[in-house]
Amino acid sequence: MDMITYAGHAAGAIEPPHAFRQRMNSLFRRLARTYQARRDLKVLRSSGDHILNDIGVSRSQLDDALNAPFWVNPSQKLARRTPLFRR
Repeated sequence: MDMITYAGHAAGAIEPPHAFRQRMNSLFRRLARTYQARRDLKVLRSSGDHILNDIGVSRSQLDDALNAPFWVNPSQKLARRTPLFRR
């Protein structure tokens, strides 16, 4: 008998289906969080200057964070640039 495993794939040739599913789920969850953060920062960007001053962030910092590629979470980029947001 040759080295055929599940679903007719050669042993070790590809990841098991559950590992692939887990990686895809992780990717989709991360993209969903990034999309939500981007939406939230866009709402914050449309806020008044007094609100932005109260939380210690400038409109240019928000614009810079929102100019990141779609797969980069803009809130994480903003946190790296804004000392107030650091934990």
